[in-house]
Amino acid sequence: MSATSAGHTKRLSGPAAPVLAVLVLLAGRPAPLVSQGSPADTLRLSLADVLTQIREKHPIWKAGSARVLAARARASERSSRPSPTINVATVALAEARLELLQPLRWPWEGSALRGLGVEDVAVATAAAEVDRRAVMLSAAQRFADGLRSTRALTLAVEAESLAQHAVDRVAPGDRPDRTADLASLQTLVSLDEAQRARVRAQLLRTITQARLAAVLGRESGTVIIFEGELAEIAPLTAPEAALASALATDPQSARLEHEAERAAQEARLARARRWPTFALGPAVTVGDKTRLGVALGLSLPVWTRQRDAIRAAHAERDTALARIEVQHRELRALVTEALLTLTRTEAELAVLRGGALARVARALTLAEHAAPEQSAYVLEWLAARKAYLDAREAELDLEWQAAEARLLVRNLTGSLVMEEP
Repeated sequence: MSATSAGHTKRLSGPAAPVLAVLVLLAGRPAPLVSQGSPADTLRLSLADVLTQIREKHPIWKAGSARVLAARARASERSSRPSPTINVATVALAEARLELLQPLRWPWEGSALRGLGVEDVAVATAAAEVDRRAVMLSAAQRFADGLRSTRALTLAVEAESLAQHAVDRVAPGDRPDRTADLASLQTLVSLDEAQRARVRAQLLRTITQARLAAVLGRESGTVIIFEGELAEIAPLTAPEAALASALATDPQSARLEHEAERAAQEARLARARRWPTFALGPAVTVGDKTRLGVALGLSLPVWTRQRDAIRAAHAERDTALARIEVQHRELRALVTEALLTLTRTEAELAVLRGGALARVARALTLAEHAAPEQSAYVLEWLAARKAYLDAREAELDLEWQAAEARLLVRNLTGSLVMEEP
């Protein structure tokens, strides 16, 4: 079957042409409209290829690693020993006292500082995973959009071919646009609409290519060939366990849990600092004669009793715990909605493929045979063709909705990152 290009239109002739077009559409999965001689910058990508490139090259991975490294460095600095101090005092006109004091920590203060550092690292790790999952889902969704746009363009080209065939059958001649017959004009109007739809589909595919190229860090003009089928990407192995898996592996919930524990460690640290602190070290008195001794320093937290710090830590912990419950509710809603979307789309596809597609295809063939002999049937022919194309577009939209739902479930359960070729 011939396709229509942007510059000129090739006409189909013969009674077999629309039948062949219907058969091609019924085949269901036309090959992408790409020439064999692809340019050097053309990328052929499956979903696994896209996710692999994201894991290996996207800067969000480097940003997350740097974030965790910074948290570890701050934790190490916080739990290190405090620096000693030197005190110099004049004992008499001819004497001076030099003291080297090393601050000492209570064991429970040191434990709270170490716990605080551990939770800081855990929070940074979970936050990095949240960012990474978001980028992975965005890339996967753009890939699904690319598959949809490729199929939509194939369908638009076939629709234009059918429209051109109708013009050739109903308004033959070198100047079909001069006809005054209503049926002939209707076929020409239908062809105009099909040509606009094909141009729009071409532009939408270019847009989806540019969006995915931007996520991958490629030039906006990079040609991307989307390999795979919407119905086959991101399959679910155990949808009944999706909710439990999402709740158990959610990095946002993990981040909030560690924030709650971090607040508990801050409260521990504030209580530890209500105790007096000591500093101990050697002392030297220099004068007529040098004398050695031991100096003891004592810091009394009289004015700062850490009450506000403790209240703030408790409030932060309560906030984090409440937000965990909010996050769990949102997760339940997202997973439930995605699974129900899968159920709905599967049911609608079963009904559509169980008879509707075949019937509208048969109606299109019958109307095409009757229309040229009786001009009154031309409008029925156009209506039958529209019904068939609408059914195919509905099938494509349902497949895309199902793919989006599967991608979301895989992302929420943490298994999308493990997608392999």
